[in-house]
Amino acid sequence: MFTKLTTLTALLSLTSSVVNAIVTPTSPDGATVVRVGQQINALWTADTTDGWNNVEIQLMTGDNFNMVPLATVVSGIDGTTATSYSFAAPDVTPYSKIYFLQFSNGGNATALTWTTRFTIAGTDGSVTDPTNSTVYSGTTVQWGTGTLLSAVSSSNTTSSTAPSAAVSPSASASADVFSASASSSTDSAAASTSASASASTWASMSLSASSTSASAAAAAATTSARSSGAGRLELGLGGLVVAGMMVFSAVL
Repeated sequence: MFTKLTTLTALLSLTSSVVNAIVTPTSPDGATVVRVGQQINALWTADTTDGWNNVEIQLMTGDNFNMVPLATVVSGIDGTTATSYSFAAPDVTPYSKIYFLQFSNGGNATALTWTTRFTIAGTDGSVTDPTNSTVYSGTTVQWGTGTLLSAVSSSNTTSSTAPSAAVSPSASASADVFSASASSSTDSAAASTSASASASTWASMSLSASSTSASAAAAAATTSARSSGAGRLELGLGGLVVAGMMVFSAVL
């Protein structure tokens, strides 16, 4: 009994490891509608415990037991670090909710996982309902079989859980502060130079004006003094002439 219990525990443990050691798709899902040419964003949780380092993604159609691969979207993705892959939706027929993605590791058909069915619509958004439905374990699943009208584009992007390099906000802020400080210093220096030049010019103008005023005042004083002296001289001569005439009259 103890041996059987130990064996059962070991099997459950192994099953748990197998379940965890696989990527788990999370998008696209049943609500996803992508028009031809738009990006299909395949998202999944990374497998960090097992060897999912050669992930292959295929675009699929058909029912659950007769899946039809339409195109290999990408292969060679490291599923232990990468968590997404984007590619342009190819042109298909019909435009309907009958397409899904299949994930495998190195093409190993014994370990497959899938997204739910999503819709590829026409460029104008047109869609049609799936043509078939099947009941699986009490759940009705609508499906159909589509075909490709164009190849899957090689233009794509992959992202991983590794942080990307970015400019530090604090470094950016420091650069802005430094720039503002330098600008302020330059403005202050320019203002100081302008003020000094203005003060110097004002002082020169004031000094020149004062000098001019002083010269004018001196010239006016000299002219006034000369005029006053000439007046006094003329008055003195006039007095002498009158006095002489009076004396001459008295003698006569």
